[in-house]
Amino acid sequence: MLTIFHVPRTRSLRVVWLAEEMGIPYEVKAEQFGQPSPEFLTANPSGAFPAIRDGEVGMGESTAIMQYVMDAYGPTQLALKPGDRRYADYLQFLTFGEASMAAFLNPAFMTQFMAPDDQKQNFTVEASKNLFRSRLKSLDAQLEKGDHLAGDFTAADISVGYSLGLGEMMGLDADYSPKLKDYYARLQARPAYQRATAK
Repeated sequence: MLTIFHVPRTRSLRVVWLAEEMGIPYEVKAEQFGQPSPEFLTANPSGAFPAIRDGEVGMGESTAIMQYVMDAYGPTQLALKPGDRRYADYLQFLTFGEASMAAFLNPAFMTQFMAPDDQKQNFTVEASKNLFRSRLKSLDAQLEKGDHLAGDFTAADISVGYSLGLGEMMGLDADYSPKLKDYYARLQARPAYQRATAK
């Protein structure tokens, strides 16, 4: 059975949400920051979230895990394939949610929640937030094509939806356009999302 090592509100949410959307069996192993279990470290030696164990497979990169789960436990309509007219959009935004959104917030997030008070505001924090803000334009432009990023709801929406939640945790949702706020609200209203966030 698929095991997902999970801390709420971390990137492991992407994997739990995906599993809920697909309706596949999985087990959640609760973890804590700074106290990784030996089993978790075997699956992902870096100690960064998320991680999965699936038989002999151990992985620790959230969007790669999503692709693996969809291939291993699919087929699923959440994964578009070459030849689909929206495949390029799907691939772009599946990666975009991490590489062009969440990754920028890592330094800002760690500084905001872990740095001494006199070091919480600095150039790197503001630069990270501004890089995230600049990427929101791409989402607004993409949502001109429809209610989701690649036609119907796909794993690309899970990838980006998590990152919008991370931005919200940092107060950056004040910069979300009305269209983007509506999109994020639609994602949050999904039953699978609500089940995943309750884990």
